[in-house]
Order: sequence, then C-alpha cells, then structure tokens
Amino acid sequence: MTDVIDAVLGARAEGVHKIRQERPAVVAHTQGVYDALLDGPAAASVGRERLIAAAVAVAELAGAPELAAHYAGLGTTPAQGDSVLAAILLHAALVTSTPAAATRADIEALTAAGLSAADIVTVAQLIGFVHFQVRLLAGLTLIGAGHE
Repeated sequence: MTDVIDAVLGARAEGVHKIRQERPAVVAHTQGVYDALLDGPAAASVGRERLIAAAVAVAELAGAPELAAHYAGLGTTPAQGDSVLAAILLHAALVTSTPAAATRADIEALTAAGLSAADIVTVAQLIGFVHFQVRLLAGLTLIGAGHE
C-alpha cells in the first residue's frame, strides 16, 4: 500500500518501508485520518480547498517543503478574498509559530468568520495532523539515513 507518507518520502521510503510495514495498523490509521480529514463529511462543511490551503501553510511554516508540495499538488485552489480561509490561515500560522500565544479570542475569531464549533475542531485536527506528519517524516528520514 502506498500512502501519503511513502509518497512524500519518495526514494527515501525504501530505507524505512520495511520498518513501517511491521506496524500496518499505524500506516493504515495514519492514512485513514488523512482521508477522513480531506474527504470526510467534516471537509465538506469547512471546504476541502480551505483545508488543503491550511495544510500547505502549516507544512511550509513547519519546514516540510515536500509535504507542502504534496498538499499543493492536490489541485484545488480556494477562492480569492475568502474571509473564512483568511481566518483559518491566520489561526494555522498562530498555532504553528507561537501556539502558547493562542487565546480564546483566536477561537472566537474563527467563529466570527463563520465557522461552527465542529468546523473549528476539524481545522484544529487538520493543523495537529499536519504537524504529526511533519514529525513522522522527519523521524523516518533520520531512520532511513541511518540504514543507508
């Protein structure tokens, strides 16, 4: 099974593919979360293109250009002047760059932009998941480098 992590690792995946396959449930569930966030009912509510734009921004800010390129390559572009997207991107940048600075007012800004409580949870889950992917890719890259 090729999943997003293997796809982003590219040729580097060869060094860790066997290790990852020893934990097939982890691989399957990681891909399952990705699929649910981008293609599940919550994505329809927030807007898949908005979630992808947020994933690109988080990956870029977290220093994972290959992951950002993966998300950017999904082929959707949000509408210009989308105030909901602007609020999501501002929140994603805050949580990625200075998470301790986030306050209740930042959540209220998402509500004011038109996101429901469930939408805000989806956005938070996406941000957290992309950070998980960034850490996973970094760790696997180090493990793969040690097996070369």
